Amino acid sequence: MRHVACGVIVGALAVLLNAAPPCHGVVPDMPGGQGPAQVNPQPSPTSETPPGDAGPRRLPEGQEGIAARYPGDAGIERDPEVVFVEKFDATDVAVIANRWETADGTEIMSLSDDAVSGSADRSCLLLAHIGGQGTGGQLYRRLLPGHEQIFARFYVRFAHDCEPIHHFGTHLGGFDPSTPWPQGGAGTRPDGAKRFTTGVEPNGDKWHWDFYTYWQGMHVHGDGNYWGTPFLANTPAPPVMKDRWICVEMMVKLNEPDQSDGEQAFWIDGQLWRTGGQVVTHIGPGFPHGRWTGGWWEPDPKCPETFGGFRWRTADALTINYLWTYVYITQARPGRVSRIWFDNIVVAKRYIGPMTPLT
Repeated sequence: MRHVACGVIVGALAVLLNAAPPCHGVVPDMPGGQGPAQVNPQPSPTSETPPGDAGPRRLPEGQEGIAARYPGDAGIERDPEVVFVEKFDATDVAVIANRWETADGTEIMSLSDDAVSGSADRSCLLLAHIGGQGTGGQLYRRLLPGHEQIFARFYVRFAHDCEPIHHFGTHLGGFDPSTPWPQGGAGTRPDGAKRFTTGVEPNGDKWHWDFYTYWQGMHVHGDGNYWGTPFLANTPAPPVMKDRWICVEMMVKLNEPDQSDGEQAFWIDGQLWRTGGQVVTHIGPGFPHGRWTGGWWEPDPKCPETFGGFRWRTADALTINYLWTYVYITQARPGRVSRIWFDNIVVAKRYIGPMTPLT
């Protein structure tokens, strides 16, 4: 098991933005001399549409996933579509750490009996960060040999007095070559043959869910750096509800190396997020409607332009090959305790969905 300082790996979120341009069909240039960004004018869909029609493919929601067949997640690890499961069902944190390739900050981790209601397992993982004492903790492992599309579902709970979260995972991504620890790269645009990473985060002190994404097609922020891209700028976003368990699921679908046909999505409690008559947490070639504003994507159903799709990679060798669960806190008031619980992490090749309670 290798230990890596989390503060070296994760960079600060930029706050300096460019002004949002009017939505008049102008195609902005991609940073770094990549030529024009891909935008796809098309009629605005009112909801996700079935395959074969214009707009995004429909994604499942609610109890349409693997978890519906396994009440309490009991036995879900035996499903042929499941890649990895962590239920934190152990007697000691050291046992949990040995299931991962990197475990850092284990001194703030403990096992708690405050598990998700209805779970077949009675323990979960608690991280208790004290302001002024380190920056958090992390668990990281590879998903070898690598995958073209992956779903990752986890449960998380934040205490009502939790300090702002600087960065947070579960993240999915790829490194080539793969490593048993998370690599760096904060503030820099990835090489499409070497790495990409994306996660769903509670967005600092704003306490709403959004992507935080690094890939070779990202746009530069107003301070000249390539900080991770949020995708719900200036639009209502799913709120982070404290003092309760939240089911978060994300999906990454890779592109053909010579195309920008990659996708990503996230669900909160089994639901995609909709605003302005469109789904804004499923992002891919031709959806959703919106605009770039500096390094941020701003959904807008009135825009004729749409997102151009993800070119996550430029080489077949780069796949989705790691899972990274972590908490990174840098601005907590001295002595303040931030408690975050994790439970029932499931990684699979298709939609998982919220747990069906064990009765």
